[in-house]
Amino acid sequence: MDDESRQSSQSRLLSRRSVAAKIKSKPIVRPDRLSDLVIDALRNDMESGRIGPGSRLPSEKDLTESFNVSRTVIREAISRLQSDGLVVSRQGSGVYVTSPSEGTRAFRLGLNDPHEKTTARDIYELRICVESDAAGLAALRRGKTDLAMLEKALKTLSAAGGDLEKGVNADVQFHRLIARLTKNSAIIRFHEFLASMLTDTVRLARANSAMHEGLTEYVATEHVAIFEAIVAGDAEKARHAMRMHLNKAQERLGLL
Repeated sequence: MDDESRQSSQSRLLSRRSVAAKIKSKPIVRPDRLSDLVIDALRNDMESGRIGPGSRLPSEKDLTESFNVSRTVIREAISRLQSDGLVVSRQGSGVYVTSPSEGTRAFRLGLNDPHEKTTARDIYELRICVESDAAGLAALRRGKTDLAMLEKALKTLSAAGGDLEKGVNADVQFHRLIARLTKNSAIIRFHEFLASMLTDTVRLARANSAMHEGLTEYVATEHVAIFEAIVAGDAEKARHAMRMHLNKAQERLGLL
């Protein structure tokens, strides 16, 4: 083969390589979260009248078995239904479907709802406002039993390591306990209202940390700083530690 023929053959080969191959494809649809599926099922029962106003929902255990999902999924679903004013929790009695007079459904927050304008940055700014002062109050009002529970939550968080879902659940529980340690019923209820959004932002942050070697361990030290400030009863230090933790989380996610 002469040089001219060889160059022509190479040119045709390069030309074929530069054209992308055609494939048959369909858009990949992101599956719904399990909690979304549970919410849809319960909403349908409520809207159809199968579960009427004033009806008590099955227990958490029964719902877990009925839907064949974890308790965490059920808790997140119930929390979001509470946020929408569709159900109300009555201490020591259970969770009930609200009547029209009970339900307040105007205020909603959502990271995944296309009709909402709420962003991850919005949620973090709200968390800083609420959780920083909550940490300060917790430092002033915590008791020995409270500290034991918070220490247990911190150890569970540390033991989660790189397991994303275990880490998310433990992280959320740690922050939830701090809200409870305030002994302020309004803060506790508002934190419960934020529960599903808290889970979303924590999952976002921990998934990001998992992609960078050593970052999960570094974040753990931030939780330890919050814990130690609450143990010391130093309200200002606890507020600062919580604010720094949430600000750092925003930085790591590129939100600042």
